[in-house]
Amino acid sequence: MPPTARTCGGNGANSAAGACWRKTCRSGCAITHEALVRHDWVWLGDDWRSALLAPLAQEDEEAVAAWIFGARPLVVARRLESDAPGALRLGLALPGKRRIGVQISGRAVTRRSPPLLFLDAAVGMIETFPDAGLELARRMAAHAPDTKVFGSLAWRTVADDPSQIYLTARSDIDLLSRPQTRAQMWDWIALLQEFERAFPAPRLDGEIALPDGGFVAWRELAARPSKVVVKSGAGVALRRRDEIEALLQARAA
Repeated sequence: MPPTARTCGGNGANSAAGACWRKTCRSGCAITHEALVRHDWVWLGDDWRSALLAPLAQEDEEAVAAWIFGARPLVVARRLESDAPGALRLGLALPGKRRIGVQISGRAVTRRSPPLLFLDAAVGMIETFPDAGLELARRMAAHAPDTKVFGSLAWRTVADDPSQIYLTARSDIDLLSRPQTRAQMWDWIALLQEFERAFPAPRLDGEIALPDGGFVAWRELAARPSKVVVKSGAGVALRRRDEIEALLQARAA
């Protein structure tokens, strides 16, 4: 039996479950900008325009307004060191690779949700990549059920609108893991590598979230270089791979 998409028991959803996810506040609705990290989803209040820190082009503002009117969230992007306290950088992705950046005060946020679970969004992948989608969902359900998803598959799920084409045969699938130990990190990387040996498409991209708030591409770690690029709220930096592994080793101790 193939794995089935989960509904509101998780932190993401598909179709009817997508509406349920959007209406449910899972974090008590007490929002501070310090609590938000990359790939989180946030909903803005009706007065969001008054909280903008940078003007939007009219066409972009209209697109953002229509999106928010549909009770849909924006995604949290990486902050810059120059950003003022309480400032947020949010993103809206639309079909056709259109991207809109929104700089806004954190006071506009009414609620948040962590990234979608892959298993809650897997239906979208299965529709586009039937065999590969079913197999990846099976493997994730068995070995890494906490894997999250971002990028085009996540936007497809959040949009909950079949007329908006986010995922195509050329799309990558962006996955996110938050391992608790060094062994979990390498096991997750091995899982993705084994899948890609069996299914050359779609390409599996994505990141590993580190305990100190950094994010590193799993493919870069998989190559086992001495240093890797890490993105964080403090910017982008080269860090030693053994230091990253030590972070997870210390957390497991």
